[in-house]
Amino acid sequence: MKNGDINDFLDQLNYGGELVFEYAGSRYFIQGWTTTDRNFMALDYVRDEVFKNYIWTHEASTMKECADAFLSEPLWEGKNFLQIQDDVTWTDW
Repeated sequence: MKNGDINDFLDQLNYGGELVFEYAGSRYFIQGWTTTDRNFMALDYVRDEVFKNYIWTHEASTMKECADAFLSEPLWEGKNFLQIQDDVTWTDW
C-alpha cells in the first residue's frame, strides 16, 4: 500500500472507518455503519468527489465479517483488495 501502512488500513476497515483510496486511476470510498442489530459496509466509486452509487455492499452480524467479505470479493478485474493492495494509494479527499 502506498501512502500508508496496510495494517493500519485493515484495522480501520475492521472497525468500519471511512476510508478513501485510489487504484488504477479511480478513487473509492468505503465505510461501515451499525444499526441496532446489524453491521453494514459499502464501497462507492467516486469521481470528482461525486458518489456514483455503491458498487459493493455487505450486511453481517459483525463489522469484521463485513471487512473480511470486502477483502475477499474480486472487485478489480477478478482480483480482491489484498491482491491489489501493493498498487493502492491510501488517500484523503
